Amino acid sequence: MMSIAVTGATASGKSDFVLQLARCLRDERRVKSEIVSCDSVQVYRGFNIGSAKPVATEQAEFPHHLIDILTWHGEFDAGSYAVLAREVVEQIQSRGALPIIVGGTGLYLRAFFGQGFAENLPKDTALRQELNAIATDRLLSELRAVDPIRAGQLHGNDRVRILRAVELCRLTAGPVSSQLKDHGQVRTCKTQAREQTHVMFLNPERPILHERIAGRVKAMLAAGLLEEVQGLLDSGCPPNAKPMQAIGYRESVAALKASGGRIDGVDLAKLTEQITIATRQYAKRQTTWFKGAGPDQTVVQMVDYKSAIAGLCAMR
Repeated sequence: MMSIAVTGATASGKSDFVLQLARCLRDERRVKSEIVSCDSVQVYRGFNIGSAKPVATEQAEFPHHLIDILTWHGEFDAGSYAVLAREVVEQIQSRGALPIIVGGTGLYLRAFFGQGFAENLPKDTALRQELNAIATDRLLSELRAVDPIRAGQLHGNDRVRILRAVELCRLTAGPVSSQLKDHGQVRTCKTQAREQTHVMFLNPERPILHERIAGRVKAMLAAGLLEEVQGLLDSGCPPNAKPMQAIGYRESVAALKASGGRIDGVDLAKLTEQITIATRQYAKRQTTWFKGAGPDQTVVQMVDYKSAIAGLCAMR
């Protein structure tokens, strides 16, 4: 049985696209669908507004999976996601339902497909704790010295992946880039999971995407993003916790720190601008990633979303 995956940059309309598709399948074809999140922040409980997590009414309409499965303490990476997602997809298919995977974490989707990774890369909890005490710029300097190729692939603020790369370099006494398939190999890597999944890449025109990003950031702050972040901090979640490094959370933590922990002391205009710029930069990297995911995906402009949904519904 086939699966469907809907990818694209943040604010490209993935969640709404999937809900409309699931409704079309239910109402016109009597096909049951279940939604599988492919988002590295939605897996964490309490990180709701900043991750654009589906609201309760949406989750009640269709079964949602791999949302709210961890606290901020939990260790989670692309390999963990791949294992769980494969199990969930198999369970959905065993019920005679259609799995619809949706999200913008390209690394997770690639891991689910089994593309681009060497198997059984080592981990060391003690080393991870040691590295976690080192500043990001120092970690990046070490990575550049050992593996300039991998260092050049990562954004300077991407602490999670920089730390993991340094960990692997130390554990294997060499560069991590040699253990990852190159871009061309990934594009041509045909795994069973990939061949059984119809991938839709939502790619709205840049001006439209930028407008949607600006609107989303304002809406998140109006919905209480700062209050959510303050509540997480008050509950004991440290500022350097993995999900706190996500865009929106990281900037909010810094803004609260600068205001002495007073939400009413935060410069909202400045914070809005910071999150918007960071989100645009991330969306650009996401778009580049998904464009390079191979020719066997359907690229959809926003003006064609409705017809694409109708086509998928009819194909099923």
